[in-house]
Amino acid sequence: AVVIADAAQAVGHRKLDVARLGADFVAFSGHKMMGPTGIGVLWGRQERLAALAPFQYGGDMIKDVSFDTTTFNDAPWKFEAGTPNISGAIGLGAAADYVHALGPARMAAEETRLANLAIERIMTIPGARIIGPGASAHRTGVVSFAVEGIHPHDMATILDAEGVAVRGGHHCAMPLLKSLGLMMGTTRASFAAYNTEADVDALIRGIEKARTVLRVGA
Repeated sequence: AVVIADAAQAVGHRKLDVARLGADFVAFSGHKMMGPTGIGVLWGRQERLAALAPFQYGGDMIKDVSFDTTTFNDAPWKFEAGTPNISGAIGLGAAADYVHALGPARMAAEETRLANLAIERIMTIPGARIIGPGASAHRTGVVSFAVEGIHPHDMATILDAEGVAVRGGHHCAMPLLKSLGLMMGTTRASFAAYNTEADVDALIRGIEKARTVLRVGA
């Protein structure tokens, strides 16, 4: 079996050792680690990359071309046809340097602290439910919650108007949420290295405002 690890959700928050992970391929997107959109990384074992055919054709991805045959270049050049996303690569490199300078362990600890604080405060709101375990040292910076009587899209819209960015819906996990009885989905708040306790305060105020605007529990 060929093992492909999608590390997009982890790479901007946790230290990732691809050799220790043991996968054949590891992929992640740039924007999930505070880099630019439209670029990402595919890491692969040399023998796996050598066995792959190019996915597009252009300059620098061949060693030799004739009317009868073509010899492709070695990896990674055979996957980098034509003019690459130069500005995106520079931006991704800067983001990687930034994450490295902050320190993944330090980032993870602060994200967990803020997530646990948010969980503890959300649990005091009438009708609110945390999806998953409560506050824990093993928590990541992601907090999914539901408030009885409020659709996640309505919650997200009201929070957006209050300057709080969240995601509402099924989060690409509809079968899981259906099994949990959450047919409408959940609201998800995600904390990163740049968030503060003031952002937790804003989140809680926004949830309370949603309950007031929608007259939940009145």
